[in-house]
Order: sequence, then C-alpha cells, then structure tokens
Amino acid sequence: VSFFAGIVIFFDDYANTLVAGASMRPLTDACMVSREKLAFVVDATAAPIASIVPISSWVGFEISLIQAELDKILASDSDPDIKTTGFTVFLETIKYRYYCIYMLMLMPLLIASGRDFGPMLIAERRTKVYGRTDGGPGAALNAEGEVLKSNNTPSEDTPCKWWNMVFPIVMLVVYIFYLLAYTGDDGSGSQSFVDKMQNADAYSALLWGTMAAALTAVGFYLIQDKHMDRIIFFNVKGYISRAKRGFASLKNKFRRTPDQDENTEGEEEVHARVLMSYSEAMTSFLLGMEKIFGAIVVLTLAWASGAIMSAVGLDRFFGEILKSDALDYRMLPTLSFIIAMIIAFATGTSWGTMTIMFPLVLVPSYEASGGDANIFYGVTAGILAGAVAGDHASPISDTTILASMASECTLLNHVKTQAPYALLVALWSVLVGTIPSGRGAYSSGIAALMGFVAMLFHVVFTAEFAINKTGRYDIFTEIYLRFAREKDELLQLKEDVKIAYETGEPVEMALKKSITHEDTKDVSMSKTVVIDRIGVTETNRSATAHECVPINEDEDGVDLESSVKDEQAPLDDDNKIQ
Repeated sequence: VSFFAGIVIFFDDYANTLVAGASMRPLTDACMVSREKLAFVVDATAAPIASIVPISSWVGFEISLIQAELDKILASDSDPDIKTTGFTVFLETIKYRYYCIYMLMLMPLLIASGRDFGPMLIAERRTKVYGRTDGGPGAALNAEGEVLKSNNTPSEDTPCKWWNMVFPIVMLVVYIFYLLAYTGDDGSGSQSFVDKMQNADAYSALLWGTMAAALTAVGFYLIQDKHMDRIIFFNVKGYISRAKRGFASLKNKFRRTPDQDENTEGEEEVHARVLMSYSEAMTSFLLGMEKIFGAIVVLTLAWASGAIMSAVGLDRFFGEILKSDALDYRMLPTLSFIIAMIIAFATGTSWGTMTIMFPLVLVPSYEASGGDANIFYGVTAGILAGAVAGDHASPISDTTILASMASECTLLNHVKTQAPYALLVALWSVLVGTIPSGRGAYSSGIAALMGFVAMLFHVVFTAEFAINKTGRYDIFTEIYLRFAREKDELLQLKEDVKIAYETGEPVEMALKKSITHEDTKDVSMSKTVVIDRIGVTETNRSATAHECVPINEDEDGVDLESSVKDEQAPLDDDNKIQ
C-alpha cells in the first residue's frame, strides 16, 4: 500500500514523501513493519517516479536546464539530429534512466516476496520477531524520549475522507494538462495535442497549475462542514446560522458578560463547523512551505555554484577532457551517471547536481560524440538518474532527511538500511544499462529487461525472509558474521528467529506462554532477557519488569506478595526509590 501510495502521488517527491510516510505509518506499525522499511519504500519511490513522470514538479526544472543547453547547441548547429525542445528531449531520456527504472522494479519484488538483505533484514527481524508495533528500534523519538508529533495534522474531530486527498490531486493533473496545451498553442488551429505538448512552457504550466490546485483545494474544503463525525456539503442552514451568530457577536462585542461568553462557546460546539477555515488553510500552507524551505536555500546556492563554475571556465575544461582521443565517447553516459552520483552524494541535493552538471557536460558531450542522438540522450539521462542515485545514498540529502522525518525513523538507521539497495541498483544500472546501451549492444528495452532479471536474481538468491526455519541471514550478512567481533546480538536474534518460526508468533508471546507460576525467578530473568533483545526504553523496561513478578502462593495458600507488603515498613520521602 505504501508503494502504491508513492506511485499515485507522482507529481512531487516532497509531497510524495510527506503524505505517504505520515499516512502509512500507523498501518505499517500495526503490521509490524520496521520504520526503516517504511522510510526506504517512501524515499526510494518518491524521487524516481517524480523524475520520470512527464507531469511533476521535477519536469519544469529539468526542462529548463535541458532547454538552456539546447539553445547553445542550436546556436552552433541549426539542424541537429536531436530533438530541439526541452520537453521532447525529456521524454526521450525516460527510457535511458536505468537507475530509476530498476529501483521501481526492485521495490515491488522485495515487498511481494517478503525478503530483504543486509541491515534492512536485521531491522525487519528486530521488529517482526519480537512483535513490535511501535516501528521497532529505528523509530525516532524526541529529546524527551517521546513519540514525535506533527504540527500539521487535522484536529481530532475532523472526519478523514478519501475525496479530500483525491480531488486536489485530480485537479492538479487537469490544470497542468490544460496549461501545457494552452502555453503550447501557437494559435494556428492546426496543431495536434502532441505538438502543443512539445511547444509548451512546462515551467509556467507547473507553477500556475500548482497554485490553482492549492486554491481549488481551499475552496473545496470551505464548502464542507463537519458535524458529529460526518461531512455536510453546501450547508446553507449552517451558513445562515453562522452569519447570524457572527452578527450577534459583533453587536454584543462591547457589552458581553463572562457568562454570555461561556454560553456562546457551548452553543458554538453544537453547530456544524467548516472543515478547514481560511486561517487554518493558510497556516497549513505555511507549515508545508516550512518543510521545503531548507531545500530551496540549497537549490539557490547550487544555482550559484553552477554559474560560478561556468564563469571560471570549468565547462571548457570538461569539454577538453571529453573531446580527448583517449576517451571513448560511447562511455559518456556511464561517466555522466557516475560523476552525477558522486556529486549528489557529496552535496546531498539532486537538483543542485543537475544544475552543476548540465552546463559542464551536455554541450561538450554533444560535440565529442559528433551529435550522436543516442549518446546525447544517454548523457542527459545519466545526469538525471545519477543525481537521484547519489541522493538516495547521501546522509545529508534533503529527501533522505524528509523521508526519515515523515516516517519518524532515525536518520542514520534510514541511511544505513537504504544505501545498500541504492548502491546495488546503481551497480546494475552501469553493468547492464549505461555501458551496453552506450555502445549500442542492445536497445533500452532489452536493458530494462536485463535489469528486471538482475533485480529478480538478487531477491530470490541473495535476500532472505525475515522469519525462516533456520534463522539464516542473507549471504552478505553471513559473510559479515564470519569476520565480525561483536556479533552476539545478531546470533541471539538468529536463534529467536527460529523460535518465532516454530511457534508462529512473536518471541515474547511464545515465552509468556511457556512461563509457569511456580518458577518466579526464572520468569523474571527470561522476560528481562527478551526485553533487552527488543531494545525498549528505560520507561518501558521498568513497566515490563513489574509485570514479570506474578502473585505467588506458598504451600499453605498464603499470598506471599501480601505478606511481603505487610512486613514492609513505610518509607519516608527521602528513601523512596524513583
């Protein structure tokens, strides 16, 4: 469900991450899914789908960068063999973005099979084996050790209806399509829809379409009233009653007594209220902008860095390297992917990487390849896909941080569990994607098929179920255990996996059933061991420790716990145990 939610919310990676992470978190917690797995699904779905779908917040930005370089090429070559508009070049690059395609293939395979490998498998086992419904040890807590709370959630009396999410998204798509066709219309009346899309001003369409969708959503919420867990559309009586109360409040503003104030507040609770008032909508809008403000600052600085690098001649330096006879131009798609990935990993921003890379590489690559369309599209796709790949593996990435925040997962745990998947997909993107397609060994369709086979191979032969009969880890973790010094916890987890498999239920529940009231000491020790394995907080450990001491009776039927309480002397305040 989390994966498909990420696919549906394709229009923006930030919105995708925030909505999918926050809305799916209660469901995945109830299903004993680790927060690391949720953060991975959310993060690894958001950017790949948003970067390749023709209608998203990425498109306008990517097209603007591509068009700027196309203008330079057209200035020196009036009749190139490539497409001459940014939007059409963008469409041509989709089939060459192997990292994004392979990642979207790997995700459903992992979810459907229930397999994982590496740190993700360990995180899943720590959650499923011990029956954790709080997200597992990777769940993020605040400074006081409490569960994090969002400042932008609906009030408790607000009914959650599906149409309040679906309608704004549908209107966003409608507005963007209309504005794309509108801005691409030359007025001749002979253009096809595809011609209009090719000539469209995608940046303006996305900008105005997004604002129109936001205002439409506000208006849609204003025509709904909420009352006793139900929604009332066009509540005319409520509008009239609200107007009367407002007029009466204004009339009695300067002569109202405290008693009248209390009565008015009581009457206000009885009446239906608007689903989201104008002030609430503006507050939510600003809180949403607050989450992306840091990314906007980073993007602005990246634009400045790109301009500075071009001004000092770094693009010409790259051009000389790319035109060198020692470099095979057919390797340019692979080099652009690797360099973009390294820059994105180091800077933590995919958009900043695109801003830096396009002016430096695109025109020199076109000249070095002699205007080869396949190489040009491959280099463009390599930059776009490499930026996403490096972003996924970077601990300072804006989307990585946002995914961990939305899923309420600790940042380091999210990076540690996601990075192996990102590096694996990036490796196969080079081996069966950019290298063969750049050399013309086979088409991009065959490359996509080869990538699917590679992803399926890893899921079947190198990944393992979270709970299996032997407790065996994946091959990579098993190799690590042979050389690791501190491996007691992983070995104990391996034994607990066997218990969970044999009993068919979490280890803690299985041990509870095996506990007898006759051996109180062994009971407490067993439960304490389980608690230490689970890794609960000190507060939870204390609470569970009290549960580990059952009421016991001696042979005469005397309640030992009551006897102990009677013999205990009352403690003064100074001797009380905290």
